Amino acid sequence: MKKMTEKYSRHINFESIINFRDIGGYKTRQDKTVAWRRLFRSGDLRRITENDLKKLKEEIRLATIIDLRSAEEIERQGVGIPAGADIKYYNVSFITDGGNREADERRFRTFSNMGQFYLDIVRDKLFGGRIIKAMEIIAETENHPLVFHCAIGKDRTGILAAVLLNILGVKDKDVIKDYTLSGPYMEDLLKRIRSDPKMAANAAPLPDYFWKASPESMELFLTTLRKEYDSIPGYLETMGAADSLTERLKKTLLV
Repeated sequence: MKKMTEKYSRHINFESIINFRDIGGYKTRQDKTVAWRRLFRSGDLRRITENDLKKLKEEIRLATIIDLRSAEEIERQGVGIPAGADIKYYNVSFITDGGNREADERRFRTFSNMGQFYLDIVRDKLFGGRIIKAMEIIAETENHPLVFHCAIGKDRTGILAAVLLNILGVKDKDVIKDYTLSGPYMEDLLKRIRSDPKMAANAAPLPDYFWKASPESMELFLTTLRKEYDSIPGYLETMGAADSLTERLKKTLLV
């Protein structure tokens, strides 16, 4: 078996899961490395095939899933992973308004990129508490290997990944790079949506920037969060994180 510091493939291909990738391998400012094959980010698992489930269990050895979708999304779309799969499952909804699509569409019209949208939602104390709840699950060694996901693995997943990597000491350029890796998946998804009239009609109210994972969006998110809270750890402290959370995450995820 490879050591956690050796090079792995970041992108992992599945039949039914999009945007599944390892967020290990990034160097920190303290010359540590985020461990490979311990933490993953992804799109949803609702259409998972038997082959993909076998790959998750036997190759990834997945122990835990954190589903960032809302209760309404899960009820409508399903979880995907069968109850008997022996994988721990947590739902930590990264939607605080009950998934009000019209409210989100009104918000989108006031912004010019996704970074502004991310900032608008993370300032909500309830949302901040859910970031902390997810990170508390991630901090527990026995929950790894672990994947967290939303619907397409770009926005809610991107926020959690960015805050987490920053807390671990990963440089902004690598946090931004990790975020932009969702871009090609979004391009493919948009092509499929536009080829289906019903899906295209549902997506029509969303602005063009919604379908992008631009470096400018993530850069704005990180720099503004620091300006408003002095630092990313300062943001978590304001939102109620335990003093020990950062060190527990580092102990669990850095090698």
